[in-house]
Amino acid sequence: MTNRLLSLLAITLISMQSIALAHFTMTYPSSRGFDTLKEPLAPCGGYDTLSAQRVQMPLKSSFIQIDSGHTAYTFVVYALLKNDPVNPDFIPSNLVQVAQGGRSYPEGACLPLTFSESVQANTNVTLQVVYNGGDGLLYQCVDALLVDSAPSFDVSKCVNADGSSKETTSENPSEPTTTPNQGSSLQIAYSLTFIVAVCISFLLV
Repeated sequence: MTNRLLSLLAITLISMQSIALAHFTMTYPSSRGFDTLKEPLAPCGGYDTLSAQRVQMPLKSSFIQIDSGHTAYTFVVYALLKNDPVNPDFIPSNLVQVAQGGRSYPEGACLPLTFSESVQANTNVTLQVVYNGGDGLLYQCVDALLVDSAPSFDVSKCVNADGSSKETTSENPSEPTTTPNQGSSLQIAYSLTFIVAVCISFLLV
């Protein structure tokens, strides 16, 4: 009976840890880089170097496609209009919000972007996605060049897993509010949970 209870506890802890560490990926256009353990690190999920080549994105009808591990989350997308941005540049006074909302389904989601009329063609921009699934903020960035026409930009990539179009998906006005430090603390807590589960498993051998 004791071994059975320990087995159940180990399985439960591992399952909880897997759910808690659910993340998101930027699937289109591709982000600077992705690492599950670094994703809670602001401003760009641990990838602080400008991409060697910027992706061309249209000023109008532009979007970012993500894949979510959470079934419900909120997000904000910021634009940093600088040619060669570094981490200290990611401050509120420099960031322009171009998208905000929430989703109540997992997997693919198309996040439409709206740039102000003051943003002109051939402007360099770094787009920062701030994602909150309830267990800490996660970050991804993409370096882009905004243009009037971007033939290589694949509009067919804009797909919502719930079947809605990007134009009709309702937005949630609430912003992610968890601080980066909270995200890091939660990450440590989940890692400890996993270690405890592994130790219990060894006791059963």
